[in-house]
Amino acid sequence: MKTDPPRAQVLPRLGRRTNVGAYEQPFSGVGVEFEPLGAPCAQLDFTLHETGYWEKSYGWNFPDVYSPFWRVYYDFREAHCVRFHGTRIPLGPRRIVVIPNHQRFDCVGDAPVPKLWMQFSCDWNVDPSIEVPIIIAPSVTAAAMIAEFPRLFRSRAADRRERIYRLTLAFVTYLLGHPKIKRQETLPPHVAAIREAVNHDPAYPWSNSDFARLVRMSPDGLTRSFRRWMGMTPTEYTQQVRVREACRLLSQTDETIDAVAHAVGFPDRFYFSRVFKKHTNVSPARYRKNRANLRRRGEAR
Repeated sequence: MKTDPPRAQVLPRLGRRTNVGAYEQPFSGVGVEFEPLGAPCAQLDFTLHETGYWEKSYGWNFPDVYSPFWRVYYDFREAHCVRFHGTRIPLGPRRIVVIPNHQRFDCVGDAPVPKLWMQFSCDWNVDPSIEVPIIIAPSVTAAAMIAEFPRLFRSRAADRRERIYRLTLAFVTYLLGHPKIKRQETLPPHVAAIREAVNHDPAYPWSNSDFARLVRMSPDGLTRSFRRWMGMTPTEYTQQVRVREACRLLSQTDETIDAVAHAVGFPDRFYFSRVFKKHTNVSPARYRKNRANLRRRGEAR
């Protein structure tokens, strides 16, 4: 019986570049880079970070992907897949796979296939009722735009980058207008206030009573309203933000796991490890080791 390949065991090369995977940052190392994470949306309601096309994308094994930006994947033939909660969603020419922000999944695939991808940020969120990932069958219009990308990436014209950028803007605009992608309504002030407070200070020992006092609502009423808009309770949202911040600290600092736990608001490393593994499927130590291995392979390219 065929088993999944080891996690991120082989990082594919493209010329002298290496695909290190786009985790906390939206740049894979092998795409055409545009705006950095956090850049404000200009004329459109999204900011384009990277577009990539790889004629022979192989060794596409990146586990525990979780990021604050959106992704689009399209493979010109079937072989690779994305895995959500143990369920495999195949990539291929009959489907465009759109993954909104703050989703956790695995990238799985070994065989060399032509792959197109895009990474961008929106100034709005997808409705929590939408099933993720969002699978869109290519229309005639979408297929025509997709067919242009390989030619542009092979081009050596002076305006190559600008043309890739403009085509990607058109393609992403088309996708975000698709009926399958339903936007979340504007958040009510009390939900937005709690999100802002938690993101500003995730380490604070937030309780339901704290949230209720902040927005002058009853704890039960607030929890019901927050769940309706966000698809989770304020406590669950706080845990997500803390785990996201912990991923950054584990990847970018040498702080001990105890120190990271304290820095993001957990009382001890044991509770922290239990919550972290619930959200990422790996322990904090294993997550740090996986990210360190990816960095070393990228530096060795």
